[in-house]
Amino acid sequence: MQAQSDSILLTKNFEFKDGIYLSLNALHRNAPDYTWDELDAVLTTSARTFVTKVVKIKKKSGETLDLRKMLAISLEGIPYVNAGIPTAEEEAFIFAGLKARGKISYFSYEIDTTEMVEISAYNPLTRKPFRKGKVPVKSSMTVEKIFYFPDGRIANFNRERLLDWIGDDKQLWNTVNELGSNPDKEKLFKCLLIYDDRNAFYMQPANP
Repeated sequence: MQAQSDSILLTKNFEFKDGIYLSLNALHRNAPDYTWDELDAVLTTSARTFVTKVVKIKKKSGETLDLRKMLAISLEGIPYVNAGIPTAEEEAFIFAGLKARGKISYFSYEIDTTEMVEISAYNPLTRKPFRKGKVPVKSSMTVEKIFYFPDGRIANFNRERLLDWIGDDKQLWNTVNELGSNPDKEKLFKCLLIYDDRNAFYMQPANP
């Protein structure tokens, strides 16, 4: 891919300008629609999970912004993509940081799940169950996603979807295809990183 003289290669260490990005075009140009200096925000960020939970963002003039219309936010140079999922307890929206940045980027986040599990009550004398029932058991599940930087598509991170997106790299496509129907996620992630190294994506920053 031939880069123009004013373009910048998107790398895993590329730092985006901090603020809110409403569109893919704004993200490609590294030009946030709002900077944090213009806003008041209620949010929490976890360095461990690489996730930011946003409760509210409003302009200093008082207007509340619609979280559903935000493509991404950037904090300390790292873009966090809107996962589009409000958390039940906090009524906050999940924004997940791009842990791998390139033509195909990667992000993940955890969601709370509730599963009905059958349990049995046992008679201590006979050691036989005398009552059965289902109780709700809460747990968490990790959701893994990939973000196609050229057009903003978001999909589940799996072998089938990765094959769909790396068709322009035949050698790597063959490698991923040979991993089988249930590949090791670590190997699949390494293939994603190899693809990004081989297949550059160039940003077109806005004029200063």
